[in-house]
Amino acid sequence: MAVAFARIDDRLLHGQVVTTWISRYSIEQVIIVSDNVAQDTTRQSILKISGPAGLRLVFFDTDKFIKVYNKTEIKRTTMLLFTNPEEVLRCINGGVKIPFLNVGNMSKKDDNEKITVGVAVTEEDRQAFKAILDTGVEVMIQQVPADKKENMADFVK
Repeated sequence: MAVAFARIDDRLLHGQVVTTWISRYSIEQVIIVSDNVAQDTTRQSILKISGPAGLRLVFFDTDKFIKVYNKTEIKRTTMLLFTNPEEVLRCINGGVKIPFLNVGNMSKKDDNEKITVGVAVTEEDRQAFKAILDTGVEVMIQQVPADKKENMADFVK
């Protein structure tokens, strides 16, 4: 089935993802696409023990994922997890088909601005979201399935 669900959540694999989104989409495999996490074996080890039994968890940096995606068919029902919109945009520009993008959590830091309860963005994030929207990908902010969806276009256009 290829990519069933794509999400930005800087916490990556955690309770909300494991208990709601994975079951909602019958996810068999989670691919974490992050240049930073692909280099951090300690964080990978922690994430591996966070997932439910039977869930396949794979880590790629952005460029490697684009190459693998364009050469290898994804056969499992898959969730893509990202930490930021810039890496999502690079994947889209590299040919990765993302049906829609869910934005869960982007933590507040000194250099970004809070736009919703769980999402804070930098100017670079805004520009990346605008570019993603310009490709025709629907981008919705929603922490968990029971929450109301908020259209990212309302916050970045």
